[in-house]
Amino acid sequence: MTVSSPPPRPATGSRVVPGAPNTRDLAGLRAGSGLCVRPGLMYRGAGAAVGPLIDHAGLRVVVDLRDGRETAGGDPPPDVTVLSRPLVADRSVIKAGGTPQPSHYLAYYRQLARLAAPTAAELVGVLAEPEHLPLMVCCSAGKDRTSVVCALALRAVGVRLADLARDHALTGRLFRRDPAATRLLPWARGLAPRELAARTATPGHTLRTLLSGLEHEHGSVRRFLMDHGLRPDTVRRARHVVLGDPRTAVADGGPSQPDSDRS
Repeated sequence: MTVSSPPPRPATGSRVVPGAPNTRDLAGLRAGSGLCVRPGLMYRGAGAAVGPLIDHAGLRVVVDLRDGRETAGGDPPPDVTVLSRPLVADRSVIKAGGTPQPSHYLAYYRQLARLAAPTAAELVGVLAEPEHLPLMVCCSAGKDRTSVVCALALRAVGVRLADLARDHALTGRLFRRDPAATRLLPWARGLAPRELAARTATPGHTLRTLLSGLEHEHGSVRRFLMDHGLRPDTVRRARHVVLGDPRTAVADGGPSQPDSDRS
């Protein structure tokens, strides 16, 4: 008798969505003071999971980070607002021969963070408006671009570094447990298993290093996004909606939250 492997354990509180490749509800990611991301508000995953997730979660908004070549031939889902925000960075550091290392991905993520800042700031604004939820953030695989944009937005509202790192690491485990999901990645065809594993790996420390670097340089991820249009009152409203923080349900000019959480 063949014993199947147990499903990968989600990051703290996050919920894997059955039948939707590399897709999960980010519920339960912690923000300190007993607060955490509320269920059924924010999902992340591969673009191919949008259809199943509309049925599963009743999506209202999709933040799509793919470019036109990646979405060619696909019709926008009915009754869902698609915010097309193509995020294209130089992948040569990853694609150039050899096996990509975490340092290569960190260099790529640093590019992404600069390019993604306006989209992440906009995402916080969407999260601040309950009528726009639930939403999903996606790219082709739900791996790199999706991780960076989600992490920037959630860190800006106070989610802990450790939880964001654990959620990032979950993607690699999901791909290892579900090899069929790699069919969603056209560039993965023909790769040897070892190279495929390297290209779908998501060490949590890579994302944590990215975010820590931004906080060292800018004081906080929130301040980094404020340089790209994010407003303090938007952060407060998003914290109230996403985390249920009653202290932040105030008008502009009310008390602000600490800029940095080094947990």
